[in-house]
Amino acid sequence: MAHPLATREEHPAPARWMHFVHLLSIFVLAFTGFYIARPFFPGGMGAMRMTHFIFMFVLIVTAVVRVWWAFVGPGSAPLGRREKVRDYRHFGYQRENRGTFWGTVKYYLFLQPTAPQVYKYNSLQKGTYVFWLLLIAAQAVTGFAIWSPTQEWFLPLTYALGGSMYVRTWHYLIMWLFLITTAIHIYLSALHLDELKMMFTGREMRGAGE
Repeated sequence: MAHPLATREEHPAPARWMHFVHLLSIFVLAFTGFYIARPFFPGGMGAMRMTHFIFMFVLIVTAVVRVWWAFVGPGSAPLGRREKVRDYRHFGYQRENRGTFWGTVKYYLFLQPTAPQVYKYNSLQKGTYVFWLLLIAAQAVTGFAIWSPTQEWFLPLTYALGGSMYVRTWHYLIMWLFLITTAIHIYLSALHLDELKMMFTGREMRGAGE
């Protein structure tokens, strides 16, 4: 079945902008985090720490706003359509997606030429987006646990994990999970060029929504 072209209602402007803020925040936090762990040029620690802390809060606030918007915002449309529904409905079970999991896996592995028709997100996308939300929460907690102004509040967690070095290790590993899954997400997004164009430009391809 042909993949329907993306519409503006499928990816409303607030969702697109929060998507880009998340993406930018992840890369800035990864870059500054690498520097803080192992400085690769002199004299930048103060600026890198400040930038890291700023984007830490940007990521957390944007995640909270994104969840809030999913429940109370005007919503978004199913795949290739214009009629909107509350956005949170796209992240749970949908009978329209039933029986599409293995077809989606085969499509991404290039074992079949077309993707199964889904309501909006396939099962792998839904799982990844929920997983990222959990990762943001875990990264925030471990980050606050090693940040000197707040580390006393998280001492029980630090002791439970075996000390601050172990908390730092978990913080580091979570960052790699973000980078790896984000790279996979970008690669898979390239399989649907109309969706990718819509996310960057907000412009529809001719014939979208028809």
